Amino acid sequence: MEWLIFIIFILTLVYFLIRQLVMIYNNMVMLKNNCYKAFANIDVLLKKQADLIPMLIVITQKAMVHEKALFEKLAENRDHYLHADVLDEKVNLANQLLPQIKKSLIIAEKYPELISGKNLHLLQIQAKELEECIADRREFFNQSVTLYNTEIRIFPNIVFTFIFKFKDIPLFCPSREAIS
Repeated sequence: MEWLIFIIFILTLVYFLIRQLVMIYNNMVMLKNNCYKAFANIDVLLKKQADLIPMLIVITQKAMVHEKALFEKLAENRDHYLHADVLDEKVNLANQLLPQIKKSLIIAEKYPELISGKNLHLLQIQAKELEECIADRREFFNQSVTLYNTEIRIFPNIVFTFIFKFKDIPLFCPSREAIS
């Protein structure tokens, strides 16, 4: 009779242990999926912003021949972003692309013949609106990423991190050197 109680106790313990492990794993997967969902919301806006780049180049290239390198790099980064598939790569490219767009719009303001044009003004308004929307969504994405990255680093979750190869997701924030 004692062995039956012992077996029931062990089975109950194993059941609760497995249940807890499944809950931990499911929570980690849910947090990871929240990060992907949050970035998908940003990705829509980033693609719209990337679509503004060719218009910006066309409007400004005549007046700013000596800024050609900046616009070539901007176009190159746009193409890389649009063809990127991996979340980490997209975040890193977006961190480079956003400050470049901002810098090119600031440079464009230095040219009076461009400022007087209606097209540049409309482009600046669109870019500013998109930038504000991206900033709002970036905050939610970074919160999701912070929760996920914390979750995969705490014990006992770190065991699952190694077993199932959960990886850190980078935060979405332009570097200081990219901004300046």
